[in-house]
Amino acid sequence: MSSRSQRPVSRRSATTVFYSLALGSGVMRTFSVVFDIVALNTSSIAPLAYGFLAQWTSFIVTFLVVLVLSITRTRNGTKRALGYTLDPDFDRLRILPKTPMIYIALAGVFAGISTLFYYILAGSSDASTVLPYGQLVIIYLLIGDLLAEKDTPTIIEIQSIISILFGVLLVGATPGGFDIVTLLMVLGPMNISSALITYYQRKTKRYELRPGLRVDSLNMRIWSLLILNLVMSLLILPFMNESAWLSMAVSFIPLLGYMIGSSVAAFFAIVMYIRALGRGKMAVVNSLSSISVVLGIPVTVIGNLLLPGAFGVLDADAFMWSLKMFGIILVMIGVIALEASDVRSLVLIKVKPLTGDLLLELFDIKGVEKAAALAGHHDYLLRVKSRNLAKTNSLILKKIQKIQGISDIETLVVIKEYT
Repeated sequence: MSSRSQRPVSRRSATTVFYSLALGSGVMRTFSVVFDIVALNTSSIAPLAYGFLAQWTSFIVTFLVVLVLSITRTRNGTKRALGYTLDPDFDRLRILPKTPMIYIALAGVFAGISTLFYYILAGSSDASTVLPYGQLVIIYLLIGDLLAEKDTPTIIEIQSIISILFGVLLVGATPGGFDIVTLLMVLGPMNISSALITYYQRKTKRYELRPGLRVDSLNMRIWSLLILNLVMSLLILPFMNESAWLSMAVSFIPLLGYMIGSSVAAFFAIVMYIRALGRGKMAVVNSLSSISVVLGIPVTVIGNLLLPGAFGVLDADAFMWSLKMFGIILVMIGVIALEASDVRSLVLIKVKPLTGDLLLELFDIKGVEKAAALAGHHDYLLRVKSRNLAKTNSLILKKIQKIQGISDIETLVVIKEYT
């Protein structure tokens, strides 16, 4: 791991890096799901048996990849690991300190539960259905933020929740009605666990090992994957009979390419996702990574034209297909509305004479993106982001006013940003 003070200045802005990471995570997530769908539809192996096989293969592949990325090279007189380009906090494969390891273990436990239900759904659905199901986690993250802030939801937030929820319901519709069991799995353990995974991953990534140095996403991935596999294996083993073990032995070599492809895609998706969580809000990161919902449609259609049935069986009924398309559009409308509703403001602060340094205290306030000390008429400049101006006043400005030593606050709303 390298200290931030030792890193070269990036040629890309922090906003560009954040959006690239979040969107890239969604793209790689699509490829990972597609590999799993194709593997399940081109073999006779049971979904849970494939999940058991794929996850332990993924751990071996991930371990080897991180081991290779731990190799150091000298560049411009500085020794850095190959994995530095993926995450500047990475130095080598290592066991992390106690506190982040506890967070990783908790994330791994919930990931094991979520992944179990993911493989159950993947065995009976196509990519254009599985990917929208995962977006329900945005609702739980949004509700979690509202409960944490003890605040009432805005109209945009309510609209987004309803749009995403009804979109997911329409995606899961069948000619005979709604599949209640599938909906219960999606509404319950799958997405609730995903929300808790995101929460603990964010806490881990933002944990500072020392000033300026945070936990790296590569070590987070490998240790959380180990816990995930142990938990999922314990849940799966009671359902594994002799025929399941036999099918795994027979299918291992034919499916190895698909499992490696899924493992590598999932590795990059998780690494980019975790890095994005370290830079932005959970709901925003999940909103941007939901590009996978859009990509799932053309991938499923084009894939089935090339390999009929391999990418999941598409419903021949035009009405049902229209319902699914409408559901996906509703999910995207909800996600985009949530992301586009953010309001950015600049806050100028004056402090009383003989007041000490307040920079860290101001930066720790939730909603403050950037904080800087000034020389001149004002003493501090804050960049603030919230759902609307009312929340800027109720949640952020009131917390700033409570800080001892502040004498005057001015708020300027950002109408348009230029880059």
